[in-house]
Amino acid sequence: MPLIVLGPLAVVALIALGARGRRSTVNLALLAPLSALVGVALAGAARFNKSTPYNGSYEWLNVGTAFSGPARFQSYITDFGIRVTHLTTLLMVCALAISLGVLAWSRAGARGEPSPARYYGLLSLLLACTLGVIGSTDLAEIYVFWGVAAIASWLLLSNTWADPASTLAARLSLAVPAISDLSLLAGIALLYSRFGELDIDRLIPGMTALGPQPKTLGVAAILILAGAAGRLGLFPFQGWLTGAGPAPAGAVAAVQGFWTLIVAGLLFKVMPIVVSADLLTNWIPGKSLAATAAVSAVILPLIGLASLDLRKAVTASGIAVTAVAVLAFARPGDVAPAALLLAATGLARSAAVLATGSLVAGMRTSLITEMGEGWRRMRLSVTALPLAAIGLVAGAGVVAGGSLKWYWTLAYALGVGLAVLGLLRVYLLTAYPYLPRRRGFDPNRVRPAPEAMSYPPLLMGLLAVALGTAFYWQAFLGWADNRPHPPADPTVYAYWLAVPVAAAVLATVLFSVARSTGTRLTAVAGGRWEDAAVRLRVAIDRLLVEPALEIAERTEEGVVAGGEENLGRLVADSAQVVRRPLPVIPILIGVAVLVAVIAGLVAPGVYR
Repeated sequence: MPLIVLGPLAVVALIALGARGRRSTVNLALLAPLSALVGVALAGAARFNKSTPYNGSYEWLNVGTAFSGPARFQSYITDFGIRVTHLTTLLMVCALAISLGVLAWSRAGARGEPSPARYYGLLSLLLACTLGVIGSTDLAEIYVFWGVAAIASWLLLSNTWADPASTLAARLSLAVPAISDLSLLAGIALLYSRFGELDIDRLIPGMTALGPQPKTLGVAAILILAGAAGRLGLFPFQGWLTGAGPAPAGAVAAVQGFWTLIVAGLLFKVMPIVVSADLLTNWIPGKSLAATAAVSAVILPLIGLASLDLRKAVTASGIAVTAVAVLAFARPGDVAPAALLLAATGLARSAAVLATGSLVAGMRTSLITEMGEGWRRMRLSVTALPLAAIGLVAGAGVVAGGSLKWYWTLAYALGVGLAVLGLLRVYLLTAYPYLPRRRGFDPNRVRPAPEAMSYPPLLMGLLAVALGTAFYWQAFLGWADNRPHPPADPTVYAYWLAVPVAAAVLATVLFSVARSTGTRLTAVAGGRWEDAAVRLRVAIDRLLVEPALEIAERTEEGVVAGGEENLGRLVADSAQVVRRPLPVIPILIGVAVLVAVIAGLVAPGVYR
């Protein structure tokens, strides 16, 4: 089992120390998901027909902290634990699929990226952190992987450092979620300060032993859920994802897909803590999570519909369906299906981002109004968009069920319908209208994307569709979480399938009847939204954004640049030392003298 995490980490070390060429680096980076796949396959096969998890625990830290007081605070013990269950196996397989898809797409799509060693090394590091969070059983271990993944995401999005727009997007990815990351750390620290335990298997029984702790559990649960919401890009933290369009498409796809799986790995582990807090605080943490997800599911697709930027529209629609999956976590009985729905949305979002990256590169613009004829010129890339839309919403209805209150049902329906409407709007406007001629751009020079850029989004979209349709098979859900799942009412299935179908029909009708009117309305709405966003940004710049960006800029210029320079100088100096001829005889004499002195000092009877 250690191969699951240590394999990708070893690849990161090999890339950092030895790989320099683009082709050799990408070939070496492919070893990261393949080595982890071997470990996942072996562990998953060992527990395929068994309901008990496969645990591996290795002591990491054991530090004595006190000699008095409660026994739970007299030592700090952290184990490096990996747990493989049916659910974690599925989540890890989805993470490996995203990694392989992004690496395959990047062979052609990231050919012009500077510093391939840094690009592919960070992709491998992000994969290792994702697998670590999914398999971890200790909250301290989870946060270590979480923090490393946050830094890797920032460095990955800033790989094109010569582009100011891409660099600004990367700084937003560091500055905006920083508050939510600190919130997660505060929630974990609060749990440890009260219960003296971070291992989840021992923490949950420990909460019962100490009796009701409503304030501690309520505040800790809200802080942890806030950390998850920030990294998913839920409203109002969506800016670090919707604003990352200028960054490399492969990096954006990896960040969106991996972070969705990281949050899924966190939420299904901490939900017992959240449910305990709900029972003691009148469901305040669960209602807060559900309200945030419901607002995000409605507002974010509207932001996407009001945008003419292809990448922003696709990202906003993907976050909306992710919010629908998070809304399902508010139901304690649907934790495993909600985690799998998050995994399906992660696959579909990565596929959609890679497809949009191919379209933007082929048509040399990110504006929807300047695109067209994608079905004739870039058919495979365009086809990935409706596949991603189906993969996003295929399993949402099963998770929603028919027992929700009317306002949660309305939020579900609006989130699913508006997301499908937004994605199909993008598909129709890029696939069928006439491709306009622009200054310096000849439409006849648009060619289909290379196969390395066309097939990965398609395959990832198909995998998301397969995972979404598997929700309708109760035996699959029972195998995933070892719980019985009664068959749902066919009327409920029909209702939830009718919502995306109605949205698809509406998108087709609006495209056929009022395409020009819709484009003008979108431009007006986008302008109004941008004006409101500018006013709000000006109001909070002095308090939040500018200080955070200044810290990120100084860190990037002082720590990262200086660290890379010092590392390169150290490697060069080491190589020069190795090349020098060594004086063998003086070294042997010195070693012999040193050994003799040490032996004389440790021999019994010597005066010391």
